[in-house]
Amino acid sequence: MTLTDRYVAATLRRIPADQHGDIEAELRASIDDAVEAQVESGVAPEAAETSVLTDLGDPDRLAAGLAGRPLQLIGPGLYLDWWRLLTTLLWIAPVPGAVVLTVGLIDGDPVGSAIWSGIWTAASVALQIAFWTTLVFAVLERTGHGRTTDLTGPWTVDRLPEQRERRDVSLGDTVASVGLLALVVAAVFLQLRFSGFSTADGEPIPVLDPGLWPGWVAGFLAIVAVDAVVAIVTYARGRWTVGLAALNTVTGVLFAVPAVWLATHDRLVNPAFLDASGGDRLSWLVPVIVATIVVVTVWDVVDGWTKALRARRA
Repeated sequence: MTLTDRYVAATLRRIPADQHGDIEAELRASIDDAVEAQVESGVAPEAAETSVLTDLGDPDRLAAGLAGRPLQLIGPGLYLDWWRLLTTLLWIAPVPGAVVLTVGLIDGDPVGSAIWSGIWTAASVALQIAFWTTLVFAVLERTGHGRTTDLTGPWTVDRLPEQRERRDVSLGDTVASVGLLALVVAAVFLQLRFSGFSTADGEPIPVLDPGLWPGWVAGFLAIVAVDAVVAIVTYARGRWTVGLAALNTVTGVLFAVPAVWLATHDRLVNPAFLDASGGDRLSWLVPVIVATIVVVTVWDVVDGWTKALRARRA
């Protein structure tokens, strides 16, 4: 196997299989032409081959350029949007931490333990925000959205970015959406310790039915995570798309239908919580929950489709 064969093989391993044929033919032809030119100028064939391959550089880097695959996690086309969104979302992290700290102090936990729980919660939320936001933008980078530069050849005026489209999704809307989702998740866990009622043994009575753990709650958290990703992707793209509206509809239905079913079958609110609160005094709670779920879901779905269709017509 010649140096050229080894170089071509090393390059192709980083390129999708469906592109191997064309890229291999072009790469070999380019190498052969360059080697032939040096040989004609008096350089020995082996030395010419080594020189040409050395000039081509790292085959992995060349493969990235040929395949249009970025070698950075987040490139210049998306970096500023990623940084602005991330730094703004991180302001949400202290909120769940402060709630955990306050609940701990109300429950009579040692001050040091309550402070540590609050710090740990804030740090965990911040880590999750940073991970998922960065992951979404990294995926967008690798799928070509927002890229303003290519990786091969010299820069020319043809590489000037198109005029940036008007952004229909504001940073404030995105932060509000993700922040609300984070607070909802925090509430799911906080209601386990703080509901306003406790048993005779002093144990807190959760608001949600304990039978929802872990299956139903895990499914709920997964839907919330997808909703957060949809919000971040929508911000990164600057507008709603039909695909995002469709995904938003799916998550809305997957959340609303089971939640309404659980509520109407007395499996959403903890019966012990209703008994502790006086039973009939909270008879309005389940109907209000059902109405809220339906109204919020319908509004969210219609809003997504309205913005997506408006952006499509623009």
